Amino acid sequence: MPTPHVLVALSSVAFTCASGHTLRAIRERRDPAFSRRVREKRKANSSSEALATPTRNVKVNSSPEIEALRVVPSWHEAGSPEERVKQLGLDLDGRVAANPAGVFYPVVVVGDLAYVSGQVPRLNDGTLILGKCGTDDLTEDEAVEAARVVGLTMLATMRQQFGSLDNIKRVVKVNGFVNCADDFTQQPLVVNGLANLFIEVFGAAGKSSRSAVGCSGLPLGIPVEAEAIVELM
Repeated sequence: MPTPHVLVALSSVAFTCASGHTLRAIRERRDPAFSRRVREKRKANSSSEALATPTRNVKVNSSPEIEALRVVPSWHEAGSPEERVKQLGLDLDGRVAANPAGVFYPVVVVGDLAYVSGQVPRLNDGTLILGKCGTDDLTEDEAVEAARVVGLTMLATMRQQFGSLDNIKRVVKVNGFVNCADDFTQQPLVVNGLANLFIEVFGAAGKSSRSAVGCSGLPLGIPVEAEAIVELM
């Protein structure tokens, strides 16, 4: 157990250190030039420590399955996306809204990924397909066709934003939203209308990860809406 003399000495050292910190803090507040020198010294010490810190090579675990997933699929064997649009006779004119109702960007690009805002089933004359899936409004086939029209709207939007569909390397993710009755369970089938269109246009590069979600309502009473993430060239 420390003797009284040792305890007194330790207390004295602690008090001296605390007093030094307090006096320096007071001087920093009262002397701007001294405060600036202290900050510069701290910054220099911090930079030196950062340079002295060795970097570590982090090994990322892999497997044949992961490596297979890393392979970027190719476009359609019959041609590029723009060529496929012509071959399929797809008409993309008039499908992009001139004055969108919401406050948003049609597309946001971060790195090589482009995040495409929700697209609606807009026809060439600018009108929208309306109705609720699983009711008398739309048959199942009409709902699938509405999703395909959403895909056409998205193609038109991406062509406008990217200059050409040939600037798209692959479709990464599609989120589909289906306006439907409570007992309707065919949301995946409906969103297939868009998914199959993308495969027709982009080939294997158009097949993506996906969600198909049912909801009680969508903007303006449309039956289907979809958003996507695509990788750019």
